[in-house]
Amino acid sequence: MEKNNKIFKTEQIKIIEQTYCGSDIDQQLILMERAAKSVIQNLIKKFGKPEKLYVFCGHSNNGADGYLCALIGYEMDISVTIIEETNVKKRSSLAERARRKCLELNITPKPFNNSYLLDKGIIIDALVGSGLTGAVRGDIQEIIKFVNQQGVPVISIDLPSGIVANTGHIPSVAVKADLTVCLIALKPGLLSGKAKEYLGELVVDNLGIDLCGYPNIRNFGQVLDIDQAIENLPKRRANFHKYDAGLCVIVGGDFGMGGAPIISAEGSMRIGTGLTRIVTRPDHMIACLVRNPECLVNGITTIHEARRLIARATAIVIGPGLGKSPWSKKMLRIFMDADVPIILDADALSLIAEKELTFNYKAKEIIITPHTGEAAKLLGCSASDVEENRYEAVNKLQSVFGGVVLLKGPGSVLSSIHTHELFVCPYGNASLATAGSGDLLSGVIGGLVAQGKSIQEAAEIGVSIHSYASDMALHEHADKGLIATDLLAYMRRIINGQQLNY
Repeated sequence: MEKNNKIFKTEQIKIIEQTYCGSDIDQQLILMERAAKSVIQNLIKKFGKPEKLYVFCGHSNNGADGYLCALIGYEMDISVTIIEETNVKKRSSLAERARRKCLELNITPKPFNNSYLLDKGIIIDALVGSGLTGAVRGDIQEIIKFVNQQGVPVISIDLPSGIVANTGHIPSVAVKADLTVCLIALKPGLLSGKAKEYLGELVVDNLGIDLCGYPNIRNFGQVLDIDQAIENLPKRRANFHKYDAGLCVIVGGDFGMGGAPIISAEGSMRIGTGLTRIVTRPDHMIACLVRNPECLVNGITTIHEARRLIARATAIVIGPGLGKSPWSKKMLRIFMDADVPIILDADALSLIAEKELTFNYKAKEIIITPHTGEAAKLLGCSASDVEENRYEAVNKLQSVFGGVVLLKGPGSVLSSIHTHELFVCPYGNASLATAGSGDLLSGVIGGLVAQGKSIQEAAEIGVSIHSYASDMALHEHADKGLIATDLLAYMRRIINGQQLNY
């Protein structure tokens, strides 16, 4: 994916297009021809020149792109078949013009029939573009199901048909592409949640439009960048002392969950924190010290013991394996009183969602790091409601808690304390769906805050490095069998400048 980090919603992209082309339909067609050339070039780059090309065209401007792709394929002596949705009452003016160009060259579109046999070819999906807001129905729905059953490579123009461009929600069915050529700018729906598994490889082509040339059009968000994350890591002077690198306190580890704060502490230490302290049940002290003799470990049960441990902390992580017992609630209540930045994760969020304990969140520097289920509990909705629009969920959570919200999952989404923007992490894979992964991340973020990074910087750097480590692990091994602490070795390589060479 090209480094084109700004994210725009469809209505913003439409304004950019209109500003660039004006009302001149010929200029609009020229831009579409650029798009079609980009699609064919990227298709050939990935798959080689095909013998046959099957172009599925809808009635919108996305269909126009498809007709123009068919023309280019025809000019390259590729066997081209255009398959259209049936019962079209009206096509867009650009789709109609592009279709006429095909007819002039005796490329006659065929109406869809599910008895077609597609053999030794490549499918171009130009059925439904970024204007979709609800479920695809009828003919389009049947065509999408047909496309997904063919077992041949599929290239989607702009985004796979069936995905809502602004959210990534899939109300019914969507094309499962092997390659998606996103046009002009990244759309929110391509970057987070369920839609990510439908994209295949994602390529972005701005079609010669300089997005920086439209300062009055406010972008929706930005994609995080691993180079920037590494550049923004805390720096160490020659005369550095461990106390200059902060003290991160990890609070958690109720009965049966003693491993979680250990993993979190290892994340804090590996990201460079000077001192890391685990506050846990006394029963877990030996395990913590055997695993990590570099850690300070305190097993506590009383309020007095807890309060004296806050004194030198520069960041506190509350939640890894915290549990929901009276001890858990006591720890949450005490450490939330600390006058230092706080990272709330896991069971801390579950306890807060129960509303037995309430705090003045906006008076504090806070990062919350929920996964989908925890976000749903905090918002009083279902997990499917959160997944329907992960961006909206983040905004709602920030309105309640302030600070920085990091909604974990495919394409983790972060709020900003400075601007309207949302940030999306483009790294990470399914190997992160394993016990302890979130605990490790909270420790990494806590460690960065402890070293003096702002809560915004810490969340951005932390999620980038943690997710990128999983990509490095996937590249060198596979996604199966990874455990959370495997990421530590990759994190060390990343923070010292190693990256993937794709």
